[in-house]
Amino acid sequence: MTGRRRAVLLLLLGAAGTVGICVAVALGAPNLSATTRPSKLEKTVAHAVLDASVRARAPRGKSLPTDPASVARGREAYRANCLVCHGVPGGEQSAIAAGLNPPVPDLAEPQTQSRTDGELFFLVSGGVRLTGMPGFEKSLPEKTRWELVAFLRALPKLGDAELQALSGR
Repeated sequence: MTGRRRAVLLLLLGAAGTVGICVAVALGAPNLSATTRPSKLEKTVAHAVLDASVRARAPRGKSLPTDPASVARGREAYRANCLVCHGVPGGEQSAIAAGLNPPVPDLAEPQTQSRTDGELFFLVSGGVRLTGMPGFEKSLPEKTRWELVAFLRALPKLGDAELQALSGR
């Protein structure tokens, strides 16, 4: 087969695949209910798009507040705005969190903690569409959102007593 014929064949196969996907979507084949888990393909594509979007838009070069008073204010912001869904690391999920799909991430886990401060700030500020994660850009001042990120950095280091206090037990 010549290179030209191969290119035409690949183009036709790609077009047929695209048409097939469009027909399946138009017929309602994908179940988008929050009670069904997304497919591996859906998760892979969604994570790739999210990661690229966050990397492209996250602020760079901003210094994170590290003083104890800022971290304490971040803890209070977390308690008021995040605890209901994210809970405490290793703790039980709330009924709200249990009903979210995709599942709510544990913010102390390495995957979350490996993000830059700017990426965490962007996620807190803008939220994540179609996940249940609200954006706090319009409801929390910028300073509070940075303090919240400072607390998120401290979250994996909290001891049992601090985790119990955070959860209100």
